[in-house]
Amino acid sequence: MSMNRVFKFILIIFMLLVVIGASACIDEETEGTAEGAEAGEGSQDLVVGVGTDVSSWYLDMFASGDARFVWAQVYETLVRLDSDLNVIPGLAESWESSDDGKTWIFHLRENVTFHDGTPFNADSVVFSYSNQSYVRQAVLRPVQSVEALDDHTVQFVLAKPMPLPFYLTHIAWPVMGPSCLDAEGNFVKPVGTGPFKFDTQAKDQEIVLTKNEAYWGEQPLLDKVTFKVIPEAATRVIALETGEVDMIIKVPEYDVARLEAEEGIQIHRKLTTFTDFLQFNCEKSPFDDTRVRQSVAYAIDTETLVNEVLEGIGEPAGGRAYSPVMMYSDPDLETYTPDLDKAKDLLEEAGWKDADGDGIAEKDGEPLHVTLIVSKGVWAARHNPMAQVVQGTLREVGMDVEIQVLDEGAISKLESAGDFDMILRSGYFVWGPYPRHFFVHHSGNPYSHYNNETYDQLVDEADMTLDSQEQEELYHSLQAFVTEEVPAFYLVHEEKVVATGPAVNGYVISSEDPWLNLSGIYLERT
Repeated sequence: MSMNRVFKFILIIFMLLVVIGASACIDEETEGTAEGAEAGEGSQDLVVGVGTDVSSWYLDMFASGDARFVWAQVYETLVRLDSDLNVIPGLAESWESSDDGKTWIFHLRENVTFHDGTPFNADSVVFSYSNQSYVRQAVLRPVQSVEALDDHTVQFVLAKPMPLPFYLTHIAWPVMGPSCLDAEGNFVKPVGTGPFKFDTQAKDQEIVLTKNEAYWGEQPLLDKVTFKVIPEAATRVIALETGEVDMIIKVPEYDVARLEAEEGIQIHRKLTTFTDFLQFNCEKSPFDDTRVRQSVAYAIDTETLVNEVLEGIGEPAGGRAYSPVMMYSDPDLETYTPDLDKAKDLLEEAGWKDADGDGIAEKDGEPLHVTLIVSKGVWAARHNPMAQVVQGTLREVGMDVEIQVLDEGAISKLESAGDFDMILRSGYFVWGPYPRHFFVHHSGNPYSHYNNETYDQLVDEADMTLDSQEQEELYHSLQAFVTEEVPAFYLVHEEKVVATGPAVNGYVISSEDPWLNLSGIYLERT
């Protein structure tokens, strides 16, 4: 064989080996892509970043913090709200009241089962609203009895008239399956009727829920939802940006503009039912004097809080107690316009003057020093910078404000002892559109720190009135009363801000807070 023929033969063999090798690489790459598509594009496993874990799943405790976003997937209520706060049927298809408003009858959905296959019926409603439930002890104290009239009809009898359906929309007191308890009455696991079932929980790490294949309503498109507990707001944002999570709740306002500019990330915003407010201890000096409370109201510029601290997210309240999305929120209510001179004059009228020129007012030789408590909880990212602005503004009128950032347990102890001046809060007695929040200042509430007989009578009368026009007039009167008397000064009507990653489709934000609607969400991973 000539050298030329040998060379050609070797060249052919080499080319064949190259082709075979390339084919093998292509096969491996194709196989990897197929596996990625199966685990990626086809996966309907959503990961949500939340700030707090679920510390309780049972009806005898209030679901605090972000736990309610998780409860909203597992449990359901008799009455629901749509994304614009309109009342719609939940586990009850319909309801009616007697003429006096003291008896309510709910007609329940049929063919609904709990996650363990046991039937949802009137007995489960009686169980969920028994005397041991948190809601009966703390909220629905006027309820005298809950009775099953038949398998799918329940009767609530109350000591006084009240708009019960609005009270039953809150996910913190849902319907639970009696089988969540063992034979000895010990809680075993969450048993609800919701679109997702409880699977596992690793304390302070994550909660895993799986699709309820037997769900009575519209079937969820997701197969699994994992709630990852990430306490720090900044860390949750990073987790979204790196793809560790698909969705985060309570996005810090200062991150919104940057996230909106990032490709693939969507920001969802909607004015919600919550309003940030300064609650005063009206039972001790200096805030036992209405003029001092009014001085604070004139001093603080709530537009500055929204535009400069919260990056334009939210709506300035100017003392208005109720968000515009709430029932009976008075659009013509006269609110506060910032006026530092007026604020100083009111302090002087109350006897507080800067006699030594150090910038701090004094009375009877005592400086005007007050504390402002801020929680370390889920609202800390917005409340901390707001508190600093309040501190600086009140310094201008002669008030020395000390900010104390504490956990909820420490706050509760100080509040129980009456050892505080101001607390920065959000929401409180707020669920759905109904103006239940006014009870926060009712003297019957141990944490009201305000006692006014006229106010109490107005609150009681408004809650017991069934005629909507009369009720609206009463709630308008209450809003004017709070604005004038200032048991609290209302700062900002909150916007709910949720961020979703590039894989998330179909999310619809709701004005209700706390509430997370996952219906219609599906994932397209690349």
